Amino acid sequence: MGIFNKRKYPKKDVILSSISYSELIERVWKACKESIERIPKDVATFILKAKTNGLTPQNIYERLEKEEWSKKQKAFAEIALTIFTEYEKELRLSNEIDFSDMINQALIELEKNKSLYENSLDHILVDEYQDISTQRYRLIRGMMAINHNCKLFCVGDDWQSIMGFTGSNLDFFVRFQEYFDHPARTDLSINYRSKKYIVDAGAELIKYNGDGQLKKQTIANNNDEMKILVFSSLNENKWNYYQQVAFHCVNTVREYLNKGYAPNDIRILYRIGNPYLENKIFEYAKSNNILIQKNSRNPQAIKLMTVHKSKGSQAKVVFLLCVDKGLYGFPCEIEDPFIFEPAMDKRLNNKDEEERRLFYVAITRAKEDIIIYTQKNNESMFLKEIHKYIEVTEF
Repeated sequence: MGIFNKRKYPKKDVILSSISYSELIERVWKACKESIERIPKDVATFILKAKTNGLTPQNIYERLEKEEWSKKQKAFAEIALTIFTEYEKELRLSNEIDFSDMINQALIELEKNKSLYENSLDHILVDEYQDISTQRYRLIRGMMAINHNCKLFCVGDDWQSIMGFTGSNLDFFVRFQEYFDHPARTDLSINYRSKKYIVDAGAELIKYNGDGQLKKQTIANNNDEMKILVFSSLNENKWNYYQQVAFHCVNTVREYLNKGYAPNDIRILYRIGNPYLENKIFEYAKSNNILIQKNSRNPQAIKLMTVHKSKGSQAKVVFLLCVDKGLYGFPCEIEDPFIFEPAMDKRLNNKDEEERRLFYVAITRAKEDIIIYTQKNNESMFLKEIHKYIEVTEF
């Protein structure tokens, strides 16, 4: 055992201790297993991004030759392109198209037939415009070009742009005036859902995205001043930490139910699926006769879901799990958005910006109470960014 100052953390002393060979293998295997199991999902995301950006396998092969990429980006792109190419062959052989093809073929038809839908539309309304992609922007532009008196009405919130994995490009929202002529902007600044402390914490958080977001004022209709409750675990072992969080969360849920809250008043959210944590939650819930279901539509069940799945929903009480560093943390380290860059029309500047917007979505699902779990000395940077609005209790 020894003590030394790590170069990465020069102000912190780090204590090293030995572990057994079998424990080392187990830890490394768990991390490798997670990465391996993500490959099919990552390949599907790569293909989706390529199609939403109008890139064929050949286009991407040419980009790999002409532009500079990391070894990891090249290696993953080669795997994904092999599957992408075979996927396209299978679609052609079966005379089928996928959803992305529908939009791309619509664009081709608009370019071929200039009279298609010409002067037939007065208004185009686009909801959730913050999730617009290059592909969908081109479709809107194409429709506007052949409908000369058509008016475009877009509704959205750039602070809630969290669909980058589907190919969305926030630039179309933030720089709207550069893509469409004579824009008029109206801000809906009053928040009728959440209490003031939640609204203020969200606004403070988004400031850290700098010029990547529009500057706007947010005002809560409910002026209750409280604090976000943060429970910080003293347990250093990750698996014991997950078990502790599950136990405390279920017990706290039971307290809310005993106060008269309905199951549909409560949501349990996390950044990304964690099988071990999920199983522990279900185990403790069952022993307490509490019905918790994953992504359930049952109004008698408390919903357990990822933050992405929670978009568009709300609840009086929201539990947000594992707001810390690590594979299942927040920001999530198991995902690497940079591997998708060869299939995108622009390079990523900062992956933390979308993660920060995702955290904003998570806390603003709550109408009354937001309860967060983290691990001491391993807290997410997002908690530090809203430190004025939180109250930490060690457990």
